[in-house]
Amino acid sequence: MSVGLSDDDALFSCSVWRPSGKSYLFFTQFKIELKGAKIEYGNAYSQTAAAGQGDMPLNPEEFSVGDSTVTHRDGKFRAQLAKVTAVGRTRHDEL
Repeated sequence: MSVGLSDDDALFSCSVWRPSGKSYLFFTQFKIELKGAKIEYGNAYSQTAAAGQGDMPLNPEEFSVGDSTVTHRDGKFRAQLAKVTAVGRTRHDEL
């Protein structure tokens, strides 16, 4: 799992993944939620980057990105999750 903050403190990211990519263990569901922030970008992947290739995203019908969550879709998710990522905008109050 990794959590990061942009240089200007405006965006933060959270990624949860399997370091080795695929496994004989599988998920039947997943959900990542950012509390107090709106998701600007979210994605789920069936395979993480390896051997010079990039991350392989899940089919868009298998998951959904909402205002604060990235989650599986019941009946559509095929249980091949290697990584899920969410990027949100931090709250910023003007003076």
